[in-house]
This record gives sequence, C-alpha cells and structure tokens, in this order.
Amino acid sequence: MKMKKAKKFFRRKIILDKLAAVGDSSAEILLGLVMETLIIAKAMCLPPRQAQNTLRYSQTPRIEIDIRSRMAFWTLLSKLKKEKLIAKNKSGRISITKRGAEYLRLKSEQPSWSKQYVPSIKTDEEIILVIFDIPEEVRGKRDWLRFHLARCGLRPLQKSVWWGESALPEELLKDIRKFNILPYIHVFSVQKEGTVSSVIAGQ
Repeated sequence: MKMKKAKKFFRRKIILDKLAAVGDSSAEILLGLVMETLIIAKAMCLPPRQAQNTLRYSQTPRIEIDIRSRMAFWTLLSKLKKEKLIAKNKSGRISITKRGAEYLRLKSEQPSWSKQYVPSIKTDEEIILVIFDIPEEVRGKRDWLRFHLARCGLRPLQKSVWWGESALPEELLKDIRKFNILPYIHVFSVQKEGTVSSVIAGQ
C-alpha cells in the first residue's frame, strides 16, 4: 500500500512512547514505528470495513516520507537528546532516559485530546444523560470531557448537559476516574418507558 507523503507527525510523546516500548532502536526503525502509528490513527477515523482494509494492506507498508518530514524528525531527535530525554550509544542506537520516562509518566496524568475511545453500540431502549459541574480551575478537563463526549456521538442540551443513545466507553469512564473529575459528573440511563437509573454519580 502506498500512502500519501507523510508530513510532520512527530511529537515528543509519540517518539518516547515507542522507545519505552521497544527498549532501544535505530533512528530509521524508530521512524518506521512512528509512521505505523500514523497508519493506525488514520484507520481509526475510517468506517469499519475501510479501516480493516487499510490495516490489512498496510502490514508491509511502503511509506513515502518526504525530505521535510525527515528533517523534522531528525530535528526533534536532536532536541530530545539536548533535553536529555533520549540517549544515543556508540553504535548509534537510541534509548529513552530516566528523565524521558518521567516525562511520559507526567504526560500520562494529563487528559489526552488525541486518544480514541470506541463508542458503544447504540440501543433503542435507553438514552444516556450526562450532567456535570466541573470547577473553573480545572476547565481544561471540562473542555476535554466535552470534546470526547461529542466524539462518542453525544449531543449537548446545555453546555453541561449532554445526551446520547450509546453508553459511555469503559475506557473513557476509567480516564474520568483517573483525572479526578468523577465527583463532578453524573451519568443516568433513561429507559424508553421512562425509568431513570444512575450509571455513575459523583462521590
């Protein structure tokens, strides 16, 4: 499969994540791993059948990487080395440092806007109602929640009241707990016959 030219898709976290997973790597292999992430990320935005075809035909991808993207990749590697987030040994292999691992740990505690949550299957039997009152001092997490509610197919009745026909993904609920905003959120299941039950409630 031949992809369009890859443009700047290089972020500190993506590169450090890959190095943390593989231990150490040559720069070329690392670049290939990053591009593989790009293929998967693009596939997740496609309809299911098209996504399957994309992933199937990309098992041995021929990725054309333009010169500007290669330069951007090498520039970022140089910055990561100066920041002591990565190190290069005598044979030229790159590995993540303790400082780099700590950077990843701190990043993991922050909400991710790029993370993909798989929406649950829609049902005609119930409506999900999400009501929240997240304090202004953590408005970044409030904006993050609204963003992902919309991506999961929910729609706003008001800024802090959203509804949808699919249950919230379990992974999203885990992150809501992880980011300590569960006490400000109530999720209700409204049955077709009018019964209302609490799914999760701030505690």
